[in-house]
Amino acid sequence: MITPRSNQVGQVPELNRPLTSLKGIGKKRAELLAQKGLYTVLDLLFFTPIRYEDRSRILPINETGEESEVYVKGNVISAGEKRFFRSGKRLFRIVIEDETAALDLLWFQYRKAHLSRFTYPGLRLMAYGKIQKMQGKRQMIHPDIILQDQGKDKEVLGLYPVYSMVKGISGQVLRSAVRQALDLYDYALADIIPGEITARLGLPGIANTIRSVHFPPYGSSVDRFNRFETKYHQRLIFDRFFHVMLNIAYRKRSRAMRKGPVFKTPKGLDQRLEKIFPFRFTNDQANVIEDILRDLRGSGPMNRLLEGDVGCGKTVVAAVASYVTTLNHRQVAIMVPTQVLARQHYAYFSSLSESMGFRPVLVTGALKRPDRMKINEKINNGEYNLIIGTQALIQEDVSFKRLGLVVIDEQHRFGVRQRALLDKKGINPHLLVMTATPIPRTLAMTVYADLDISVIKEYPEGHLPVMTYLLNENQKRKVFNTVKKRLSLEQQAIVVCPVIEGTEDADLKNVLEMYSKLKKLFTPSYCVGLIHGRLSSDEKDRVMEQFRKGRINLLVGTTVIEVGVHAPGATVMVVEHPERFGLTQLHQLRGRVGRGNVRGLCLLMGSEGLSEKSVSRLKVLVESNDGFEISRKDLEMRGHGELMGIRQAGAGELDLREMFREPELLTTAKEEAEKVLAFDPELSGDENRILKEMVRSFSMEPLDL
Repeated sequence: MITPRSNQVGQVPELNRPLTSLKGIGKKRAELLAQKGLYTVLDLLFFTPIRYEDRSRILPINETGEESEVYVKGNVISAGEKRFFRSGKRLFRIVIEDETAALDLLWFQYRKAHLSRFTYPGLRLMAYGKIQKMQGKRQMIHPDIILQDQGKDKEVLGLYPVYSMVKGISGQVLRSAVRQALDLYDYALADIIPGEITARLGLPGIANTIRSVHFPPYGSSVDRFNRFETKYHQRLIFDRFFHVMLNIAYRKRSRAMRKGPVFKTPKGLDQRLEKIFPFRFTNDQANVIEDILRDLRGSGPMNRLLEGDVGCGKTVVAAVASYVTTLNHRQVAIMVPTQVLARQHYAYFSSLSESMGFRPVLVTGALKRPDRMKINEKINNGEYNLIIGTQALIQEDVSFKRLGLVVIDEQHRFGVRQRALLDKKGINPHLLVMTATPIPRTLAMTVYADLDISVIKEYPEGHLPVMTYLLNENQKRKVFNTVKKRLSLEQQAIVVCPVIEGTEDADLKNVLEMYSKLKKLFTPSYCVGLIHGRLSSDEKDRVMEQFRKGRINLLVGTTVIEVGVHAPGATVMVVEHPERFGLTQLHQLRGRVGRGNVRGLCLLMGSEGLSEKSVSRLKVLVESNDGFEISRKDLEMRGHGELMGIRQAGAGELDLREMFREPELLTTAKEEAEKVLAFDPELSGDENRILKEMVRSFSMEPLDL
């Protein structure tokens, strides 16, 4: 996983060296690492482990139990490659023995040149892997092996870091490169946060943090490291919280001093809206619209967050705000995280009454240069008054004639940086931020301290809540029949898995294997699609668009489907290993089904031997469809060990799971950021200058201090 680094640390020349400067990383390996976003030494140092294995003890071979993961050591007694002529397959076997028993080490996928180094009789090896038994003989499949160095056992024993898979790069190569980078350059990891802050909070320095996260100190608790509960993980999380909170504090202060465009609302607006929309607004919608109209009429720029559960009608509210903006001869920019969602919004706004006067255009990264230039010219001269797009809207070549309102949908997918850049496209435009993730109010007031908050809880009339059931492995046949029946009724289904492939966590159902199995079961009668985070953005958008249009009947994917594509035909979702997800995330996922006229069904396939705590937590989803209540329970019952850790996130972004897990740390980061921004006048000139430089180094936009 990649954790964000601070701007100032990134400016240290030694840390910006290319990875090819490390021994063992040539051009080919550097290209493979670049596909994971790893280009420099600093990138590698912040590529932190996703989990840890306890390799602190060496057991005698005869004391190892079947299915246990253990460290053993022994002398090589025989070794070699064996080929099976009928199948064409091959294997490599090394047999070792200690004073108690013998053990077969087997590889079916291997590099012969590498393993041949360990084949000489009498060599003393250390091997780590899962013990299995075949015809009474103990064996390890694909173990990690090293030569034993007498007297240096302690150097290799301890907690072992496991990284997110980089295709073509072994874990051993990654660990070796990280250790080398630390040994050469950890002195250059400058601590940008004042030592008095980290000392007061009991947090370690950044260099100590990075080294310990990669290579935990001897005697560390594997459970605490796997739950990311150590002071080192807290330091990394605090840095990200502090980074964002400093920006939010600055934005709040600077916006309070600005003047925004003052809009007029026409007489009889309510009557106009009744004619335009063929339904009555809910009370919550009406109240939020009144809040927004009051903001638009005010002298300062609106800066409002709209929280609304999935299906509560936030887009309608955005349409009303956009209508009033265009009536005042101003442009509206609506930014969403994906091309599919952008096209969905474009189709919605294009379908609205011509009397609203919208002249919409779609701007995404898929536009070819000539088309983009023509569209940009028309945006600049005001021919388009409603501009809908992805992050392509914040590119330098997109300029507006009179931008009056910025709407950002699915806010939790954008960082502070994107918000700031789009905000600067006009002269203090009004800002409406929308999210379908119900964040507890105390948490929202911290994360969105620079925004006023409005909430929609009511569902439109006729809304059917999704039915949710917690099932076990013994009910697979029932689940299969349910999915098959729904597909036969020309409905669509979604299957969600926690990981992409088995190498990430062998015990979890993975997307690639699930896709292969379901494709065999359901084709040619139905079209089965695949989506996950390693696909290109264009490919993900293509798959989601095909699903939205009904061309894919059964979609197998990871949580990349979480962001709001509207596929009315999707009525059933199956979630494998639901205990691996937060309740709020599961609630967002199930919001993808049942968006048409048929009640949605969500089937949670719990793992075998699920703990009582996990069952109790998942039952919250079975019993409730209230996103805010679920979010509150998620915060109360957050099972640290059942979360998937620190999600990859860019600078200026927050991970909701981290926020739920560490609300006190988030509040502390906010308080410390506000203290820094206040600039104590009693500080000396040099101290004040240092504080100002820190704000600048963390900031996403130029500061006038």
